[in-house]
Amino acid sequence: MRFLRLYVTYISIFLRTRRENPFTFYAGVFANFYSYFVTYTLLWAITKSFGSIDGWNIADITILLGLNVLAYSISGVLFSYAVYQIDNEIISGNLDSYLVRPMGILQQMASMSFVVDAFLGPIAVTVIFMAGAFCQISYHMTVYSYMYLAAAIVSGILIQSGTMIVLGSLSFWSVRPQKIASIIFGEMHMLTNLPLSIFPEFIRRCFTYVVPWAIVNYYPSLIILRKVETNEEFVVGLLSPLMGVCFFVFSLYIFNLGLERYAGSGSQ
Repeated sequence: MRFLRLYVTYISIFLRTRRENPFTFYAGVFANFYSYFVTYTLLWAITKSFGSIDGWNIADITILLGLNVLAYSISGVLFSYAVYQIDNEIISGNLDSYLVRPMGILQQMASMSFVVDAFLGPIAVTVIFMAGAFCQISYHMTVYSYMYLAAAIVSGILIQSGTMIVLGSLSFWSVRPQKIASIIFGEMHMLTNLPLSIFPEFIRRCFTYVVPWAIVNYYPSLIILRKVETNEEFVVGLLSPLMGVCFFVFSLYIFNLGLERYAGSGSQ
């Protein structure tokens, strides 16, 4: 609770600094909102032209894409700094100052920078389109469906946050891991915006058991949209919230493992 109160204080300070130059802040929010608005619109146009993609209509794919974008955007606000700045902190020696402060290092990094202008737009446009999609689906959502949806979103946030932490932790073993991060959060990440059933089996396996992007949105979407066809899909989809927690704990273990390896700026 003490950290949460401090975290809210940091956010209020950040927002006050952004008010000093509001045009830049709102221009960034609008640019990212517009970019994702175009993405959803193009997806709608493609689906309308072809009718559906492997049985997934526009509402289904909007929910599939929305779960992915929403989890990624919230994770980006919280932990994107951990991906792109840990190596700079190590090289500059600033990481030493984190070690002497009475707060966890990841907590400090999460409080140091808020990339709100880059992710607020995607969050807003995703909520709008997902709300419209849920109004179009052909069956009634129950209380349990909404509970599972909330758990799936939290699980997706944990998985994507955990991935950012793991990628940031690579800085303890190598220099400049951003290229790896750009591949995982770029080309590989984009593939899960479409149903994985249209891809070869080895890609589905990779995104389920190696890089767990499918657990973020594909398997939860199968449960929510009642598209489960195999026992494996049902079990993975049902356990996806638990998998999110386990993966996040694993990412913290990797980070602490790297931190134990760190011996101070004098040895870098």
